[in-house]
Amino acid sequence: MKLAINRLKAGFTLVELMIVVVILGILAAVAIPAFTRYVKRSKTSEANQNLAAIFAGETAYYNRSSEISGATATSFVQCNAQPGAVPVGARVLGDWAQSSWSTIGFASDKAVYYRYSATTGGSGGTSAATLDAQGDLDGDMTASTFRRLMTISSTSSEVEGGAVSVSAELE
Repeated sequence: MKLAINRLKAGFTLVELMIVVVILGILAAVAIPAFTRYVKRSKTSEANQNLAAIFAGETAYYNRSSEISGATATSFVQCNAQPGAVPVGARVLGDWAQSSWSTIGFASDKAVYYRYSATTGGSGGTSAATLDAQGDLDGDMTASTFRRLMTISSTSSEVEGGAVSVSAELE
């Protein structure tokens, strides 16, 4: 009985402590990469939201223009890439006051993880635009690209947009 009480007062053995350390190491090895992927995925939601806002702005501009001009000289708005370079691992401020971005009503009130652009072509019923978002979330010099295409329907003369295509999403 006395031996059992003394053993309880002695504390943990080295083997017991090593087992706890190994268990914590295994949990960390699984949890840290999963958490990193979760953080990167949450940052990519910025690109999807901003591309949707740019799409809505381009659509509204095209519809306003076609009502005014009768759809003969309408087109989407060419927007130069902002910020100037692809952000690498951190947020960067863009110059959204440029006339092309303000024309479609797009601006970001905070720094962004992606560089946005709208490349356009054609006019009237042949108008088309490619909306891009490029970013390098982990700083490994490999950019992820989010792209959405816009065209004018030949049957209804309405703006049509494809789904967002993604390459190297978590880069």
